[in-house]
Amino acid sequence: MIIQYNGKNFSGWQRQEKAITIQQILEEKLQILLKHTVECVASGRTDAGVSAYFQPVHFETNKQIETEKFLRSLNAILPEEIKAMSIVESNIHARFSAKKKTYVYKMYVSKIDLPLYSSLMRIDPNLNFKAMQKFCRLIVGTHDFLGFRASGGINDSTIRTIYSAKLKKEGLNLNFYITGNGFLYKMVRNIVGTMLEIGKGKIDLNTIKPNLFKSFKSIYTARPEYLYLLNVSYK
Repeated sequence: MIIQYNGKNFSGWQRQEKAITIQQILEEKLQILLKHTVECVASGRTDAGVSAYFQPVHFETNKQIETEKFLRSLNAILPEEIKAMSIVESNIHARFSAKKKTYVYKMYVSKIDLPLYSSLMRIDPNLNFKAMQKFCRLIVGTHDFLGFRASGGINDSTIRTIYSAKLKKEGLNLNFYITGNGFLYKMVRNIVGTMLEIGKGKIDLNTIKPNLFKSFKSIYTARPEYLYLLNVSYK
């Protein structure tokens, strides 16, 4: 199924012992309806505070489900921050069958905090946007992104392919879109943080080379509440 959630008040997707997570809530509600233990697998683990417009999740059951009725029943008992958008019978693995993921980081450009833009991150209009755009072009391709992984990440391969990375400005709104075959722990937030530091002139863009991403150390991790999982593509 596809779920959508506002993750600002949750400790990320993955179930934890001493924190409330999206996975925990979803599994508890599914168990009420199905009357058996349920394990949910998502396309990826979003960090604490991160939201999702489109998060594929799968679970297994031997129960016969009338999908539309089940969807209504599930949404009736889910909290307002989490809702199921659709549900279908499928043998697609939510995580391992995923081919591309797209995130968006939402910002706005202003010298002062604007009341109606409080759900976006404010950035200064004096940033060097040309340098930020150039950095976006640098990260596209297949690279070792170890330097952009936060400590505590899983020790698997740190090589990832970025298909596109773009800054798009519409009025005061400035959105950063990034699509890749997968992302390391806090990788997107570290990329955004580095991009903003480049815009402020605190990092010399000339010192950043794709072949040095492995040894580069991101010095700023952007806040999570402005990051959204936008889409996941399958074969």
